[in-house]
Amino acid sequence: MQRDGKGERSLSMLLDLLRIPLLRSVYRGFGIGLVLFFIADVGFVSLHFDLMSNAEAPTEYANGIALCLGALISLMIGLQHRLRSANRIFWYAIAIALVILAANEMFDLPARIDRAWAAQGYMDLIFLVLTPIGLYLACTIEAAPPLAVRAMQVGFVFQCLSDLLDLVDGGFDRYWDSRFTDMMNDLSELIFIEAYLFGLACLLLTLLARRFVKAG
Repeated sequence: MQRDGKGERSLSMLLDLLRIPLLRSVYRGFGIGLVLFFIADVGFVSLHFDLMSNAEAPTEYANGIALCLGALISLMIGLQHRLRSANRIFWYAIAIALVILAANEMFDLPARIDRAWAAQGYMDLIFLVLTPIGLYLACTIEAAPPLAVRAMQVGFVFQCLSDLLDLVDGGFDRYWDSRFTDMMNDLSELIFIEAYLFGLACLLLTLLARRFVKAG
């Protein structure tokens, strides 16, 4: 009973920490930064719409940068755990996977053939199947706060939308320019990456707050 009371007090202190203006301003600022990054990407695409037909379109680089940021945050989350612990290994694996995806986005490593369900398409399908498992493990292992969980859920919805657009890519060319489909595909991908980034940032702040509570 005494241990349960201590756990409840720690949880109460954690929730109080998450409500303080500094932490709230940090994740709000990060969220605003992601929105501005998305708006800048949309503006750049609008000005350079003719580049959307290229394999290495501007939005591909934006998605690669966002994935690299996700890898950095995942690495920082891993550093909050003990050396050689299962949690640290898990987050290191996530960071490595995001770096590989970023390289694939920016440098076209597997030399994508169709953008549908060809070489990269199957890779996208595999990641789509594995993503909810990884999200569940991440949120369960770290006891993620509701805000982080909701951000992950929103990200997965847009990930499904992005893969759906990738699947039907080419089927709408009779109605509009194929570059528009490419643009919508890449922008929806950036949205779900940014949603995951926001969720990871909230999770990292939670872990830092927990460490502060334990140190106190």
